[in-house]
Amino acid sequence: MNFRAVSASYSGIDDFANRTSGWRKKGATMKNLRSRILGLVLAGTTAPAVMLPLGLAHASPQPASSTGTSQIAATTLGKDVRTTLTAVRGSGNGGGTPVATVTVAAYERSAGKWKLIGRQLVGQRNAWFWNVVTGKGAICRFSASGQSPYPIEVRLLVSDSIGCSEATYNFHIDKYGTLVPG
Repeated sequence: MNFRAVSASYSGIDDFANRTSGWRKKGATMKNLRSRILGLVLAGTTAPAVMLPLGLAHASPQPASSTGTSQIAATTLGKDVRTTLTAVRGSGNGGGTPVATVTVAAYERSAGKWKLIGRQLVGQRNAWFWNVVTGKGAICRFSASGQSPYPIEVRLLVSDSIGCSEATYNFHIDKYGTLVPG
């Protein structure tokens, strides 16, 4: 008997609220909500669809990664040999953490200008995290000797949690004047 009184009382409050504050029945609210969401979605996709061809007409033909190059280290041995480490931002894996390819390059001074002797990959393509190798403390070891065969050693930071790469990447200038691994 008490239960019916509470139930009747609750039903009466619900009806009163619907009449006085503009509340609607559940089905009507969901239908309005769906139509509003659909309208927003259509409005949000129609404008970009119309503007996209206009934007592509003025798009640059260069890929976005062309601006993602950073020289992360350089050293000059005496006056005639220079080595650099350069990171090139990669395409990444579906929008995840940006990756990088790191290269070591050697230059020789000739007629007052730096002439490229050779360039080699440090590790593999897109094997490094862009934010790590271009950040502070990215170089664990970068050494070069001024004595023939001009050995170069490179170790890079993999991540803050992992630390430096286990491998030390070694390069040298061979007897033919070319930068080679080993």
